[in-house]
Amino acid sequence: MSALRSYAALSLLVAASLPLGGSLEAGREPVRYDRPLNPFDRAVVERVRARAAARLDEPECGKVLTDFKDRGGRTLDSNLQPLGVSPSRYLLDLAFVDGTPLPVCRNLAVMMAVTPGLPRVFVCPDGAGRINSRLSRVEFQSGSLAEAMVIHEMLHTLGLGENPPTTFEITERIRERCR
Repeated sequence: MSALRSYAALSLLVAASLPLGGSLEAGREPVRYDRPLNPFDRAVVERVRARAAARLDEPECGKVLTDFKDRGGRTLDSNLQPLGVSPSRYLLDLAFVDGTPLPVCRNLAVMMAVTPGLPRVFVCPDGAGRINSRLSRVEFQSGSLAEAMVIHEMLHTLGLGENPPTTFEITERIRERCR
């Protein structure tokens, strides 16, 4: 197995679902969960997001919004319709923030985290004493995998849960549709 393929397999552990409501870190002072990304990571997210949005404009890629359903059985496309925007516009407007304060980001396999149904993506830091995100490493290794990961997180913000489908099934479907 090539190093890139091994890294890609590990990187598919991208999403961690956060609890709906309640404190994310009980028993501590409130932590700010709206911290902006540092300039480097903001640039990474903007590059990857722009390419992912362009992919979503392709009809085959856009089908990922009808491939999956939320816990209530609604397609993600139907959850997006009331907002009156295209999938690519939604992705471009989606908030990506610093996930450093999240306990789930201490797991080095987690690249980003989302609470299903909430329009905010937490980007986990590198974890190796550097402030750059894990997403920046994935983009360096495989831009198309980074794009699939961002689309994956977008689907969670539209209500997609996990297990089922697994994180691997979600990302693989995106990669199949959004070549």
